[in-house]
Amino acid sequence: MTELDRIFARLAGTPADRDLSQLEADVWGRIDAKGENRVFGLVRALPVMATAFALVMGFATAVVSTPPRQDFHDMAVFSAHTPLAPSTLLAKHS
Repeated sequence: MTELDRIFARLAGTPADRDLSQLEADVWGRIDAKGENRVFGLVRALPVMATAFALVMGFATAVVSTPPRQDFHDMAVFSAHTPLAPSTLLAKHS
C-alpha cells in the first residue's frame, strides 16, 4: 500500500465536516446565476453598443457621401478659390 492509498483510506474513515447533500443543487444554482448575469450584462451593454454602432455608421456615411475635392483654375472668376483676386492678393501682402 502506497502513501496515497493510506491517505485516501484515512480520509474515507473520517466524517465530512459539512453537509454535501445539496452540493449538486448549489453548483447548478451558481451556474444558472452566472448565465443570468451574462444575459443581464448584455442587456446593460446594449445602449453602449447601439451608440457605438450609430457613431460608426455616421462616420462611414460622412466619408462615403463627401463630394470629391474640385480643383479650380487660377482664372476662374466665379469660384470660391480665386488666388488672383485683388482681395486675395492684397491680403497676402498685408
